Amino acid sequence: MLARALFVAVDLNIAEHLASKPMTVDEISIVTHTDTSSLKRLLYFLELHDVFKKRDNGNYYLTAFSQIMRGDAPNSIKPFLLHDDETRWNSFGHLGYSISTGKASFDMLYGGDYFAYLKNNSLLSVRFNDAMMSISAQEDATIAVKIAFEKVVVDIGGGKGQLISNIATTSSITQGILFDLPEVVVQANDLPSICSKVPGSFFEPISVTADSFILKRILHDWDDEEAVKILKNISNAMRDDSKLYIIEGILDYSVDKQLLSAIDLALLTIFQGRERTKEEFETLINAAGLEIVAIQPLNDLICAIECKKIAL
Repeated sequence: MLARALFVAVDLNIAEHLASKPMTVDEISIVTHTDTSSLKRLLYFLELHDVFKKRDNGNYYLTAFSQIMRGDAPNSIKPFLLHDDETRWNSFGHLGYSISTGKASFDMLYGGDYFAYLKNNSLLSVRFNDAMMSISAQEDATIAVKIAFEKVVVDIGGGKGQLISNIATTSSITQGILFDLPEVVVQANDLPSICSKVPGSFFEPISVTADSFILKRILHDWDDEEAVKILKNISNAMRDDSKLYIIEGILDYSVDKQLLSAIDLALLTIFQGRERTKEEFETLINAAGLEIVAIQPLNDLICAIECKKIAL
């Protein structure tokens, strides 16, 4: 209920309204076009969880938490909260189906896979992409400074180029390459001058090579068969001296195992994807003709798995 209450609160822009001035329930009800009695119950519930604060004068105020629920706040969590829309929530509710069948409950409920569904639902697509960029913002800055990238670096499935831009501006690389689907890379309009865009799919032969390849939060969206296809395509594009950095959580290695396990079940219901153990990653990586060189924790959740081609 807390998760849904937070979703409703950000969807109604309550934090933005309270940022302009403290308001009573009646005033909030007017600007959000909601039922006053029901809104009062929602706000009371959220007040008990320190999301909003009610003063003796009847006005509601923002707390430190609801400050970052505002869309214009630095490090806003609004995109993250909004992307768990009804389709995802319904899929979580059918976890039993996924446990019984090993299949994504989303596919069963909506007649197709999640990414295909997003293509036909512009609002959900925007919210999903905004959420991924929000989640990545802190991680990308960490990756750019903790990994010693050199020369030419390509980000496979790099979205709108947030990570490769961070790397290009904080390290001494000579070239950055953003590789993603044509309809994605065309949206990357603010890349540094040393960066270029290459359209393509990681399910097909990759036309670029580099000193370092990055695959960030991609494999966990896919089952083992698809994950090996992705890794083989990258392996085929690598030189003998190239490195691949797989950025993912590791179930039996990352610090925050509880959160990662929760994400694992969410991935099962939405994508038929999965988080993996160190041994499971090693199996996939070896199947693609690669081997693990080192594993570097980047924060409590994600690690950099450094790989190279297996010497023949």
